[in-house]
Amino acid sequence: MKSEKFFKWVWNVNGLILLMGLIIGAAAIGYNFVAYLLKSDNHVQQQTLNLAEDEKQQEKWKLGYPRKVEGSDFYFIPLESEKLDIEVKADVTVYNNFSGGYKYRPTRSKNILFLNDKTNHAKWLFKTTDQLIIEFGALSHYEEFDTRVYNEQKANAPKAVSYEVIKNDTNNDKLLDGKDKRTFALSKIDGSNYSEVISGYNRIIESNLNAEGNLFVVFINNDEVYSMLVDLDTFEVISKSMLPKVGE
Repeated sequence: MKSEKFFKWVWNVNGLILLMGLIIGAAAIGYNFVAYLLKSDNHVQQQTLNLAEDEKQQEKWKLGYPRKVEGSDFYFIPLESEKLDIEVKADVTVYNNFSGGYKYRPTRSKNILFLNDKTNHAKWLFKTTDQLIIEFGALSHYEEFDTRVYNEQKANAPKAVSYEVIKNDTNNDKLLDGKDKRTFALSKIDGSNYSEVISGYNRIIESNLNAEGNLFVVFINNDEVYSMLVDLDTFEVISKSMLPKVGE
């Protein structure tokens, strides 16, 4: 009886050892496979493009994914860098009322190229690479009462392009990065008439076109929340107001 229990115990121990060996072996195979894939990817080096000045030889410029502005002859293509921040120059304006507390999605876009596929004319949005472009995109309006699914709906020709840009060292840490406040700007679809609409805010909650074709924006500045309407023909603010507190 005792010998039977002993052999049963040995059998269980052997089974446990075998199971652990299989798990360790599978983990080792998986690790080696992933390491092989990463090593293979490392052999393909990103080509560095000569599209902007780099005094310190620290940049590796490349073009991002081209986007076609629907209903137009224009593409816009971001100029991207490996660096996610910019060292501040001595003449950069500083705001002293920084208030953090929002999430930041890293960006490598530091300028945008507008390219006309009909005339082959190309133009950069900015004259330098001394800013970080967080978000950008054409502003389109979908037809009312279109019952088709969203990806089948037809958008009207965009009237403008919107941007969220970091260009000022608002927390005074000598870097332009996601900890700094932002600037919201608009331009025509060819990149002309670049106009700053909001400066020094924390975060945009919503930005969309209303039924009249005006831009409706809700944004946070410090601890206050604002809403506003912007005329997309003139880029002028039609109205702006602070959202009321509960009970007011």
